[in-house]
Amino acid sequence: VFTYRFGGDFESSTGEQWTAKVAFTEDSFNDGSSSATSGSYSIIERKRYETNHDFYLNYNTQLTSDLGMNVLVGANLNERNYSELTGAISSIDVDGFYRLSNSLSDAIAAQDNSKKRMGGIYASVDFDYKNFLYLNVIARNDWSSTLPSDNNSFFYPGVTGSFVFSELLNKTGNSPAFLNFGKLRMSYALAGNDAPMYGIYSRYFSGEMYLPGYPDVDDLTMPLGGVNSYEVGNTLGSPDLKPEISKEFEVGLELSMFKNRVGLDLSYYDRYTDGLIDYLPIDPTSGYTSQLKNLCDVTNQGIDIALNLTPLKIGDFKWDLTYTFSKNWNEVVNSPVDEVNLGGFGGAGIYAVEGKELGIFKTSVAKKVQLDSNYNIVASGGQDYYVVDGNGNVQPSTEEEYTNKSINEDFAMGLQTTFSWKGLSLGATFDYHKGGYLYSATKNYMHWVGSAIESTYNDRNPFIVPGSVVLNADGSYSENMNPVTSNTFHNFYNDYGAFESAEYAIIDRSFLKLREVRLSYTLPAKITEGIGITDVKLSAIAGNILLWTPSDNPYVDPEVTTFGNDVEARFGEFMSNPTSRTYSFTLTLGF
Repeated sequence: VFTYRFGGDFESSTGEQWTAKVAFTEDSFNDGSSSATSGSYSIIERKRYETNHDFYLNYNTQLTSDLGMNVLVGANLNERNYSELTGAISSIDVDGFYRLSNSLSDAIAAQDNSKKRMGGIYASVDFDYKNFLYLNVIARNDWSSTLPSDNNSFFYPGVTGSFVFSELLNKTGNSPAFLNFGKLRMSYALAGNDAPMYGIYSRYFSGEMYLPGYPDVDDLTMPLGGVNSYEVGNTLGSPDLKPEISKEFEVGLELSMFKNRVGLDLSYYDRYTDGLIDYLPIDPTSGYTSQLKNLCDVTNQGIDIALNLTPLKIGDFKWDLTYTFSKNWNEVVNSPVDEVNLGGFGGAGIYAVEGKELGIFKTSVAKKVQLDSNYNIVASGGQDYYVVDGNGNVQPSTEEEYTNKSINEDFAMGLQTTFSWKGLSLGATFDYHKGGYLYSATKNYMHWVGSAIESTYNDRNPFIVPGSVVLNADGSYSENMNPVTSNTFHNFYNDYGAFESAEYAIIDRSFLKLREVRLSYTLPAKITEGIGITDVKLSAIAGNILLWTPSDNPYVDPEVTTFGNDVEARFGEFMSNPTSRTYSFTLTLGF
């Protein structure tokens, strides 16, 4: 049987941003700067689309009365396109009229286009023996436009076997009464991953001339005087980049018992990722600041558990529960350098360091010294003291330090409960994530502006930093008697965090969330069968209902991120907006 399948995702959006033109007047909001606001306007149009084509042949046959076989051979083509067009003016002539033409200066235009194409061929063969032994062998080869032409092909096969022992027990008459279904499964497979777009060659951007010696003159941008120019970007090309390959072994057990009222799914996996692809910071004296590289290898081991229960079933009334648990351990191995910066901001970063978890935090820290009870320096067995200046403010250390904190959570749990009666159902979904940390710029800035609870310490009266000492001229230390006063509060709670330490902005990412509540009603089939509709379902859905976080984090939703994708996305957030609840109504029709 030949099948062609097409899928597409298309998105288009337009955004505008402007600031009003305001003349300077005394006692107005801009009186402090004694300058007018010239106003501005910008418009941006974005288009994004993705198309996917699948062509495949499928052949199914019985080799013998007990052995069946299914063969599938196919090809895939995926293309992703993105375009962005921006126009902007930095001053407007007529206030309230926001158009690119409303300026004495020419509008500045910018354009961004990207395209990624991936093609692949694949095949799979499935065997089933007497409906209790199954074997699946798969193979796929992809070609990606984001990899160098010499390394743009990657092959990844896999094999999966499963044993439905409940079927064999039924055939032999030895199945226990409580068992409805039981299966053991085992698999080993490779998976390939390509690179971000336009990372293998150095890219060119419109030229810009910086004038550091002339503070009153704006930087010059091209074209200028009828002459255009381009300059090489800060990212060095990577013509030797190779695809990222993961090898994974998994074993699992599935059980359904007691008339399908108890279900259990257990799995263990061991995954090895060879050649993790990310940007590596390089020496700026080279003329570049980063390069896309195969950085290191990463191991992951983990367990997944799913438990399904029907605690109550009386007539048409039923109560269903689903509990899930997952835990992952990872470690960086075979790193060619001591550390790899995976992303960061404000004196904090996440790193890949051999022998440690992927994404361990390294931050600026407060200056500390270990002293005995007489304030003498000791190597061990003493107490850590903060070192403060003459104003009582804690001093920053000259060196960043690794913390014992990482982006990785300890474990995650989920609970879904559903009550149903005839066509009516009411369900709720809870998620609980324990452990892991994130960087929060929101916490930093709330301390800086004095809106954080911690900034009310001692009723905002002068105070001496607990556990602090001063460094004397002779190199000795003594007890700190210098209070932080109202005049130096802004230094203590500054925009880099209290104690001028980014470590202070690393907060617990644990949370408990009531993610969804859903009320649905399915009309009886006898009402709709006469008009050719087999299923009609009405649903009212509320999302992101409630959020509980530990006392360490009264600031943000830990699931919010404003930093990149993949690993970097788990670094944290920069003054993110509060998440919102959602309410929706859906109508589902089946024909």
